[in-house]
Amino acid sequence: MNKNLSEDSASEEQHTSDGGYSSVFHKTTENAPFDFAGAAAINRDPEDVLTISSLLRAVWVLLFVLTASVVMNVFLAVRRADRIVVDKSSGRVIELNNRDYGATETVQISPDRPNDTDKKYLVKEFLKSLYTVEQTMREANINKLLRMLDPDLSLSFAARLKQNGTLAAEKAESVNSSWELQDLSVDERDPFILRAIGIRRIRRKSGGQDVEETVQLKCKFLLKDSPASPARNDNNLRTGFTILRFRVEPVNGKTSSPVVLLADEETAAAYAPAITDSADSPNQPNASAEPKQ
Repeated sequence: MNKNLSEDSASEEQHTSDGGYSSVFHKTTENAPFDFAGAAAINRDPEDVLTISSLLRAVWVLLFVLTASVVMNVFLAVRRADRIVVDKSSGRVIELNNRDYGATETVQISPDRPNDTDKKYLVKEFLKSLYTVEQTMREANINKLLRMLDPDLSLSFAARLKQNGTLAAEKAESVNSSWELQDLSVDERDPFILRAIGIRRIRRKSGGQDVEETVQLKCKFLLKDSPASPARNDNNLRTGFTILRFRVEPVNGKTSSPVVLLADEETAAAYAPAITDSADSPNQPNASAEPKQ
């Protein structure tokens, strides 16, 4: 009996020595494996779900845009022409939906390359605006011709007109003049130099009397490619060129009134060396681009 009591007391000490659990039990529980495959749970990150959803929406949008683009291209390919260019002289269609179909006797379609025709048109309109005077349109014509000039020359020429009072003199003398172009050609050695000759007829009042004057003028122009983009614009009359230098003088070397040449004799004196050098040295449009002082 005593033996049983001693075993029971030893057993109680063993259970109560470490919170009521034996060290053997602790080792067993501490070393127990926690790898329970049946109890494992996999959860997806919410941000991944949002990312996948956004990508799917983007793919659907791209597919819709691609489908719309294909449908539009097919529609444009099979629709009726929206622009047809017809030569009225022959009745032939020469352009259909921006597609060229050759040329006719009077019309030709080609890539945009400013040529001598554009140069001559610019010079012709400049001389017309300069020497045709009608008081109701004079200011508009002066603004038009100033835009045809190179910016540096435009500023200096406008300042010279204001300084000499040429426009005020025209208005005071009720000047009315016309311009007749006689000849206009491109220099054979330098395609940027043009020469023109024409007659200006002037009617004005001087000392209370009507005065009529006729003067034949010879003109020389130095052009350059327009620096603006696009090259053809309203300033250069859609020709692609601007006037870098010009010189005008009477054929007989004399002038009887200050409004005949619009003070161009001063312009000739200031810019004659630049134009003369360009004429003596053919094919030098780039060298002539910088103004000579």
